[in-house]
Amino acid sequence: MDKKNIISVKNLKYKNIFDGLDLSIKQNTITAISGSNNCGKTTLIKILSGLITVKDTVKFNDLYLESINKNKLFYDEGIVILNEKIDFLFDTVKEEILFVLDNINISDEKKKERYNFIIKLLNITKYEKLNPNELNRNIKIKVLLAIAVIHKPHVLFIDDLCTMMSKAERHEMENILNYLNSVEKMTIVMTTNNLEETINCDYLYILDKGKIALEGKPLDILKEDNIINKIGLKIPFMIDLSVKLQDYDLIREMTLDMNGMVNKLWK
Repeated sequence: MDKKNIISVKNLKYKNIFDGLDLSIKQNTITAISGSNNCGKTTLIKILSGLITVKDTVKFNDLYLESINKNKLFYDEGIVILNEKIDFLFDTVKEEILFVLDNINISDEKKKERYNFIIKLLNITKYEKLNPNELNRNIKIKVLLAIAVIHKPHVLFIDDLCTMMSKAERHEMENILNYLNSVEKMTIVMTTNNLEETINCDYLYILDKGKIALEGKPLDILKEDNIINKIGLKIPFMIDLSVKLQDYDLIREMTLDMNGMVNKLWK
C-alpha cells in the first residue's frame, strides 16, 4: 500500500529561483534534496516548512500551509536550519531544550521523561549544565536537533546538518535520524550536497537551475553519473566504482561494501 503525501508542492514559483517546480513528500519517509551550492536547497526547505510563505502552492496534509494555525504548525514541525553562527538564548543546554516543552500541555513527569530520553539519544547528557554557546559546532548541532524533536513533531526539516562533520559524526547522525524515522515515525526532509548522505534515504530529488533534474530511489538516481557530474555533484566512490564495473560486466548489481566487492570480483 502506497504511503500518502504529507507534503505536496504544485507549480512553485519564487523570485528567480524556482519556476514551476512540483514535488511531494511521502509520510514516514526520509527524503533528501540535493544539488550544487546556490541551487535553492535552503530556500526550498524554508518554503516547505512555512518559514517562507508562497500562497496556494504548498500543502501539508492536504491544507495550504498559510491556512494552518501557526501554533499547530509549530507542534507538527521540527526545523534545523544552520546559520554560520549558532546562537542560543539560555545559559544551559537543559534550559534551552526544555523551553520548547514549556509551550506544550504535558505533565512535569512526561516532560522530564522525554527530555532525558532525547539527551541520551543524542549523546549530550554530559553537556546539559553547560552553556550551549560555548560548545563546539557538532554539539551545538545536536542541541538544535534536540530542540527540534523534543516535542515529537510529525515532520523534521533539516538543512545541511552534516556539512562540517567527520565520517564518524555523520554515521552517528544517520543512526539518530533513522531511529527518529523508524521508531518515532517522523517524516524527515533533509538537504545536502554530499550524495553519500542520501544513499539510505527513501527518495532523492536533485535540483539544478531551479528545477528537478533527477528524482527517484537514491541507488537508481546515483547511476546517472553524466548528469550528476554536469550539475557539479560528486558521485559516492563505491557507487561510481560499481557503475563502472557493471559497464564492463564485471559485477551484476550495485555493491556498497568494499569487501563484498572484492569477493564478487574474485568469484
